[in-house]
Amino acid sequence: MGMDAQVIAIGPFSTEVASALEYGENFYAGVVSGATVVTNVFIAATPDASHQLAAAFGVAAMDLGRHKLDPGNADIPKLIDGFGENNVLQFQCLARNGFSFFYLPNA
Repeated sequence: MGMDAQVIAIGPFSTEVASALEYGENFYAGVVSGATVVTNVFIAATPDASHQLAAAFGVAAMDLGRHKLDPGNADIPKLIDGFGENNVLQFQCLARNGFSFFYLPNA
């Protein structure tokens, strides 16, 4: 079965998170502080990467009832290995600023 997946984040906009969001900071110029924004955090383009991404948060790729992620359960070294330090730093910034995270499989 083909699969890709992403971890999305939903949370309150602030200048502290603008650089951690998916689009350049200039796209958020008119967004008021506290407005809810949605962004991709990690994108897994293959089945193996999709399973690796889920496992880094302690869930299975198709464990559909457990896809609201606890950022405290993140295996940071595994995430860095699979998705790079920059994406992990963005994830950590969003986590510190009250974002919620969801694993979204596309199978």
